[in-house]
Amino acid sequence: MSRADAVQFNVRSAFARARAHDLAKRTGMTVTQVVEEALRGYVPPGAIAEAGRLARRGPILVLPSDGSTISLAEAEAALNEVRERDGAD
Repeated sequence: MSRADAVQFNVRSAFARARAHDLAKRTGMTVTQVVEEALRGYVPPGAIAEAGRLARRGPILVLPSDGSTISLAEAEAALNEVRERDGAD
């Protein structure tokens, strides 16, 4: 009986082959399913796109910095202040 869609994909990377087989064992999926899911989830990196005032940084949109900086101590103090305020409710 012949197959309707006889496709073959060869992977020459020892790492990729071993990782795909390891993930298949851990998930109970076939190696083909692991590779297909990985390819479905892959989004190639692109140029930084802007949307209004927002700029894309990786997978998220953020407000661009106005040049001011905040120290780690200032950030921790602000976080602690919010945590204490929210914890008092």
